[in-house]
Amino acid sequence: MKLQQLSKLGVLCLAIIPATTLSAQKGAEEAGGYLFFGTEASAEAGKSHFPIVSVDKKNIYVDEGTGVKKVSQRASVRTRPELKLAERYANVLDLDYGASSMANIKRAAQLVADMQFQQTQAEVEVAILSSQMEGDLNSGDLSAGDQQIVSQIEDIQQDTADFQSSMQDALDTGAFELDELVDTVFVKGTLDPVTDIPGAYCVLVVTYDVMNIETREIEGRNRVARARYLGDIVAGELVGIQLRVPLTEFPEESATYEFHLFTQDGEEVALSTSKGLKPLTPDQVATFRELEAKTSPLDRS
Repeated sequence: MKLQQLSKLGVLCLAIIPATTLSAQKGAEEAGGYLFFGTEASAEAGKSHFPIVSVDKKNIYVDEGTGVKKVSQRASVRTRPELKLAERYANVLDLDYGASSMANIKRAAQLVADMQFQQTQAEVEVAILSSQMEGDLNSGDLSAGDQQIVSQIEDIQQDTADFQSSMQDALDTGAFELDELVDTVFVKGTLDPVTDIPGAYCVLVVTYDVMNIETREIEGRNRVARARYLGDIVAGELVGIQLRVPLTEFPEESATYEFHLFTQDGEEVALSTSKGLKPLTPDQVATFRELEAKTSPLDRS
């Protein structure tokens, strides 16, 4: 639906929806449908993005116009706001977002590996040097050659101690980390579905500030998204959400998150957290469908 159509349809819908609408949760069983601002999602296939029609455990399926194509769940996803009418609904009991930098974790792991490797190498060198000594290292009477070896061993041990200390300081202070940047989002929460949602999948949208590295000025906002499969959701059965979503690096401080839920057929589900959520009576749903049919030619203009 184009923005012009969305605007006209939105204005018309305001005329059919009373200003004092009951809350979605209170009217969940009585409502014939739910009007809200959702999202249209498209996934990258080749050099273009195409509308997502479904998602399973491994793949995203997009409509290329000439047929449905399968792409990886790692594919880039684009989204845009869209006025939606849904008959399916779920309460969001809680939904928490967290973020971390897997790149920083990998750098930390490499740092620890380097420390262990250096320690092992030093121990091997000390063992080789010790085997070359003629006398006892613990005796006070050493030959000139043994004293030279002892000096070499002490240098190795001191270098090792200095390296280990500096690396540990880097780990403790996070000196190797890229400040404020994260690349992985964790989503955890619980849904209470009022209706069945077969083959459910979600689209996570992250919006964040884009900063000019040289001037440190904010140049705008960027949006990235990913789709994840959840499975069949049954009405009345609580659903635990626990997702790990890798993304490109972004500044955590300016990030905002959106969670959108869909059926296996690509129909968005109304959530208690959906923007502008308004429950509609069956008569209002019918009126909306009529208005939608009347404005649909705009989509072909």
